[in-house]
Amino acid sequence: MEKASEKKEKKEKKEERIPKKYEKKEEKKKEDKNKSEKKEKIRSRSASKEKPEKTKEKKDTKDSALSGNKTIKIVHWNINGLRPLLKKNELEQLIKNENPDIICFNETKIDSDIVKSMGLTKLFNDKYKYNSYWNCSIEKKGYAGTAILSKEKPESVTYGINIEKHDKEGRVTTAEYKNFYLVSCYTPNAGDKLKRIDYRIKEWDNDFFEYINSLKSKKDVILTGDLNVARNDMDIFDPKGKEKLPGFTKLEKDSFAKFLDMGYVDTFRDLHPTDKKYSFFTKRGKINGKESNHGWRLDYFVVNKDLKNIEVKESDMTDKDKYNASDHIPIFLTLNLK
Repeated sequence: MEKASEKKEKKEKKEERIPKKYEKKEEKKKEDKNKSEKKEKIRSRSASKEKPEKTKEKKDTKDSALSGNKTIKIVHWNINGLRPLLKKNELEQLIKNENPDIICFNETKIDSDIVKSMGLTKLFNDKYKYNSYWNCSIEKKGYAGTAILSKEKPESVTYGINIEKHDKEGRVTTAEYKNFYLVSCYTPNAGDKLKRIDYRIKEWDNDFFEYINSLKSKKDVILTGDLNVARNDMDIFDPKGKEKLPGFTKLEKDSFAKFLDMGYVDTFRDLHPTDKKYSFFTKRGKINGKESNHGWRLDYFVVNKDLKNIEVKESDMTDKDKYNASDHIPIFLTLNLK
């Protein structure tokens, strides 16, 4: 039999071994905890690396071309038919040569079915890198129509001026950006023998000018388009005897002058007070308007006088022989955004 002293010694040794076993477990727990903390630190560092990228993306969006502290270029062109234009390469030339941030079209002469069947929204996005917005004539297919192509998506786009009798021919498309409204307008012609002049002056002009004024009360406005009026004698070749032609009657000129007096600026004439340049050259009959320089200035960029968020740098026309797809030539406006 073991002595009492031996039993006591074995018991003490066993008690010594037990704490060591628990110590190993504690060490393992500690080690696992350290590993876990290490992984957490790695994840934390990874997350902190991702944050600047997200911030940068937001910053890039904020500082994009149409959002401020940038110079942008807008081109307007009465193309006299989109489908003939696409068969030529002049649109590609325009984009390559002018590199506009926004393009405004008048007289697209297409309807909404063609926009869908030709896949125009996808075409202009994929091929030309522009977001496109089309306002087509409802009653007369292949007539009138406006569009806005924009590298940056506008904040909003509206079609027409919310007056049914004016909104059936696709004559107004408005894009809202952070700094301004852009209105692409194809003003109704007074027509042969001035048969539509009462509608043009008494109805369209009054309602359209009121629409522009309503936009001006919110932010700066840029109006562009074929406004179907040669403002004065300087804006038409050989004005003598043309006072009864649509686009050059006293009624039309007075109506446009009244609009400018509401607080607007004809940017081309403001920057080029003595230049005789024309944006429209007839191709009717035997007359070649471009060769003889028999033209009319019918296409405009108009802005409100009290500009707050934009500054006009240049307003001019492209060379009259540079683009020949239409009887109109492109005009352009260069802006600084504040």
